[in-house]
Parts: sequence; structure tokens; C-alpha cells
Amino acid sequence: MKKLLLASTALVMSAGVAAADVALSGDAWMGLGYDDTAADEVRMISRARVTFTLSGETSTGLAFGASFRADNAGAAAGGTAGSVFIEGEFGKLSMGDVSSGLEATWFRTRHIGVLENAGGSRATALGAGNLPAALYEYSIDGFKFAVSAGQFASGAQSYAVGASYTMDGYGIALGYENDGGGNEHILVSGQVNFDPVSIRAFAGQLRNGATQEQYGIDIHASFDDIGVQLRAKEDFAGNTHIGAGVTYDLGGGAMLGASVNDVQNGATTADIGLSFSF
Repeated sequence: MKKLLLASTALVMSAGVAAADVALSGDAWMGLGYDDTAADEVRMISRARVTFTLSGETSTGLAFGASFRADNAGAAAGGTAGSVFIEGEFGKLSMGDVSSGLEATWFRTRHIGVLENAGGSRATALGAGNLPAALYEYSIDGFKFAVSAGQFASGAQSYAVGASYTMDGYGIALGYENDGGGNEHILVSGQVNFDPVSIRAFAGQLRNGATQEQYGIDIHASFDDIGVQLRAKEDFAGNTHIGAGVTYDLGGGAMLGASVNDVQNGATTADIGLSFSF
């Protein structure tokens, strides 16, 4: 009887308390990497990461949460890694290590292969000292708007805005960044999806006294468990990047892949290995 009474009391006391959840996820990869500019051209590479995702909801329906990687736990406590958010009908407000308004809305260049040489692109032209600290996002009926601002400081104050619209596999986005120090960046991007092929492309212009431009396109195709990726880009310095990758889905979160990437006036890199998601 006492146990039943205690259980009933606990249920009554928790009835109006917001639900909360903590989830763990992770990723890892292992394989061989090649870099023709390195002293050791071929090397063994591997990495494992754990991500903590915290989420909850108030009694009035407001969602809130945070996320950070285990390797950034110390920095997350100081606000330089990880992010915290609150979300409702008004939109979503995040603070911490967040994307810029431009990056939150553009159609990002995707990975090729599965290992470290397969990294996608960051669209932002803002310097490391001006990375965003606050991001506001609002979405409705395929339309998304985002605006961000960097940390308050005695020096330059950065900000960025972006907007995108998607419908039936097609999408277009436009973004603008200003680092508060005379650098402005405008980027337009888009995507087209028609099974089994997906194409994304972007073009950007950086104005900092002179005018510099960047362009890029990637093509991804899926044939059952096999994926094929092609990517081409010209960066602000005028160097051309050409890459190709192939993947094979082993199931259960495991994937086999390989990629090669060549940079004009830079390195030719390649890799082959396995990636895992948990």
C-alpha cells in the first residue's frame, strides 16, 4: 500500500513537469589517406566522436535543448562549442557554435567518399574571430529565413542573413554576410532533385576592396546501395578543386567509400576506408 501511495504521489507531482530527454549519437571512421604534398604521402587515419543531444518541452509547448560533442565538452561549457536553443511558433533561437544566417539556408556542397578528405564546404567568408554566436530561424511552407550575429566585442561586429525556398525537389537560396570590417559576401545557391540524381550549385562574391568570386557544383547519384559523387569548385583565390567519390552502404550504419580530390596549385589527396554512424 505504501509503495502504491508513493508511486501515485510521484505521478501527480510529475504531471505538470516538462518532458526532457538526453540522447547519445556518434560517428567514426578508419582507413588510409594519401597526400602528395606530405612527407609521409600515405598514412593510416581514424577518428571517433560522441555527440550529446539534450531536448525538452515546457508545459506551454516551447521546445528547448542543446547539443555538443564529447571532445568539445570543455569549450561547450565556455560557450565556444556546442549550441543551445529554444523553439516555438515564433521560430527557433540558437546561441553558441551556430551557423551564420547564410550557412543556415544555403544548399551546402556535400561530402564525397567517407573519410576526412571528403569534407564539404563552408560557405561563410567571415573570419574565425567573427563566427556567429546567435542564430534566429523561421520556416513556413517551404520558405526559410535566418539571421545571425557574432559576439559583441569592441572590434568589428559581424552579421548575416539568408533565405531559401524549396518545392517538389527544387530549391533556391540567397545569403549575405558582413564582418563589420569592410568584407561583404553574397552567395546564391540552388538544388535540383530527380531520382536517382541530386545536383547542387552555388556562386558567391566577396567584396573587400577588391572583388573575389567562388563557384561550385556537386552531383550525387544513388543506385541501390551504391553512391557516386562528383564535385567541382573554384575558390576565392582562383584555384580549381575537382573531386570524385564512391560509397557502398553495408547497412546498420556502416559504409565503405573512397574519394580523390585535386586542387590547382595545391595537393592531390585520396582516401579509402570505412565510416560508421551510431
